[in-house]
Amino acid sequence: MEKRDYYEVLGVDKKASASEIKKAYRKLVKKYHPDVNKEADAEDKFKEVQEAYEVLSDDSKRSAYDQFGHAGTAGFNPGGAGGYTDFGGGAPFDMGDIFSTFFGGNMGGGFGFDFGGGSRGVDNSGSDIRYRIRLSFDEAMKGGDFNVKVRREDRCEKCGGSGSKSGKKKECPVCKGSGQSQQVRNTIFGQVAVMAVCQNCGGTGSVIDDPCGECHGSGVKDVEEEITIKIPAGAYDGMVLRFGGGGNVGRNGGVVGDLYVEIGVDSSPRFERRGNNIYSEIDISVYTAVLGDVVNVETIFEDVKLKIPKGTQPGTIFKLKGKGVPLFNSPKDRGDHYVRVNIEIPTKLSKQEKELWEELKG
Repeated sequence: MEKRDYYEVLGVDKKASASEIKKAYRKLVKKYHPDVNKEADAEDKFKEVQEAYEVLSDDSKRSAYDQFGHAGTAGFNPGGAGGYTDFGGGAPFDMGDIFSTFFGGNMGGGFGFDFGGGSRGVDNSGSDIRYRIRLSFDEAMKGGDFNVKVRREDRCEKCGGSGSKSGKKKECPVCKGSGQSQQVRNTIFGQVAVMAVCQNCGGTGSVIDDPCGECHGSGVKDVEEEITIKIPAGAYDGMVLRFGGGGNVGRNGGVVGDLYVEIGVDSSPRFERRGNNIYSEIDISVYTAVLGDVVNVETIFEDVKLKIPKGTQPGTIFKLKGKGVPLFNSPKDRGDHYVRVNIEIPTKLSKQEKELWEELKG
């Protein structure tokens, strides 16, 4: 069954304010609530009112609805932010082990980078690092390999990560190898003795007797590498990718941190994206609208032919199935592309054209 106009469902004007829409909604949900209204179609009307209010109470969805009708809200998901609920709710996408994902390459241009990493913990685990790259809309839609310069802490090659010239360590004289030492702390109950991580050895139980001259006993050194990361087709603005093992190396054999890459995507002058759907507009002549024709429509990957039926009206929306954004969980499948038709009305007419229009008017 064809959906009714949302404004009609709530019984408000298209210029209605947010408070007027809210007032109409409250009145109707009370009227059609299944616990109150026992008519056969009460539940359906109740759901219809809720759906209409969900769209018209949200400025982004209302704007999309006003421009493209019901098709304009197809990219939004209930409870989602900007229609990206299907994309994992903001959690990083795990791209797997860094060593099987990264490959050497030359540095590409046009990207912005944020260098940095977290602080090291006494558990000897390597910290994560986070970078940001900027892609054009077209690059994000196609995905592929992108080169990034990454600065991180790697294992010192001279000492093999031990931090010692000889590779040997001795027992920590403070904690006697336990990795813990007794510390006295002041509390509201007075001085309390507690066992804590030994500050002298960082909890390892051993210390270096002859520090490596290259890393000064840390076992790590700063390196800058050019790596290539794989970005999935259809990446969106704010998407975060996680690459395991791409962060800072851990001390004393600790686990290596991860690399997180946040993607920024430029807007497109031709397309508007909502979820996995794409929206655009085309201008056609009045003759094409009246007589019908086949026109070219630009989509994110290729131009397609669109049949314009005779008598097409201004604002008509056509759906190009499967011509939208690739789906992450099924790259061969894509969202849809919605095209809104604008009709060009001639402002200047030749004498012959004017006569023809007068004849038609006749």
